[in-house]
Amino acid sequence: MIQRKQTLFLLLAFVLTVVCMSTQVGTLYNESGTVAARIYNLWLTDGQGGHSFASAPLFGVLLVDALLMLVTIFLYQKRKLQARMCLVGMLLGVAWYVLLAVLPQQTGGQLHLEWPSVLPAIGVILTFMARKGILADEKLVRSLDRIR
Repeated sequence: MIQRKQTLFLLLAFVLTVVCMSTQVGTLYNESGTVAARIYNLWLTDGQGGHSFASAPLFGVLLVDALLMLVTIFLYQKRKLQARMCLVGMLLGVAWYVLLAVLPQQTGGQLHLEWPSVLPAIGVILTFMARKGILADEKLVRSLDRIR
């Protein structure tokens, strides 16, 4: 199981997703240029230290994505299902960016992203590479079945 390259890709994508869930992903600025809020996946922290859970859907999407990747790792005997779950994981990664783009419109401010906001994109790329490996394994197994 762990010797498969797609397992390593999924494990690395899981780790990157967990790191992104626990770090600051951006900062919202007012029209005057002052910091309005710091964006974490679970909450927004304003300048006075108060918390608003307007960004909680970001955390929810990443949590589901991380759990899905973890489950996908252990489905190595069901390659078709594993490939479908990778596709869902990639869609969740894209959905995270859509929610991140909508967040400044809800709160009214200008968004400046931090470096951890790149981690879900890297996770999507790693999940794509894992899916490609899974489909190659499925193709190999089908060709061996055909030869017998």
